[in-house]
Amino acid sequence: MEIFLRVATVTDLGAVNKRYEEVDFVPSHEGELIVLASCDGKPAGQGRVGTIDAESGELGGIYVYPGNEGLGIARKVVDFLIKNSDLSILYCLPFENLEGFYGSMGFTPVKDMGKVPQAVIKKHQWCNSNYDKPVLLLERRK
Repeated sequence: MEIFLRVATVTDLGAVNKRYEEVDFVPSHEGELIVLASCDGKPAGQGRVGTIDAESGELGGIYVYPGNEGLGIARKVVDFLIKNSDLSILYCLPFENLEGFYGSMGFTPVKDMGKVPQAVIKKHQWCNSNYDKPVLLLERRK
């Protein structure tokens, strides 16, 4: 089994957003760092980092396609995004049951909400009002 990662292009955006629609995730747009994963040549997952401001962004949209769970794809996608983002702070809004996974990738609960950009706070509130599972607000600093 070989997992291959590549940065998505503008021509991939339609397919990326079709996948996000499957799981009711916010669509991606141009300017985001989007990574696509394939396993043995077949599409297997995706993820993204969207820029919030000059120093921070939001890591999210980590989606392992059905039938590809348990292969380490999410870990590879998150690791790639962390390493390839030049932002000094990454925020993450995972479902509560994924806290351990993101913790193992260096994300911790936000300690000072006063330093969190308003866009991230609004999205966190939106997520908690739109999904049936609790959504956390985590951060990772370089």
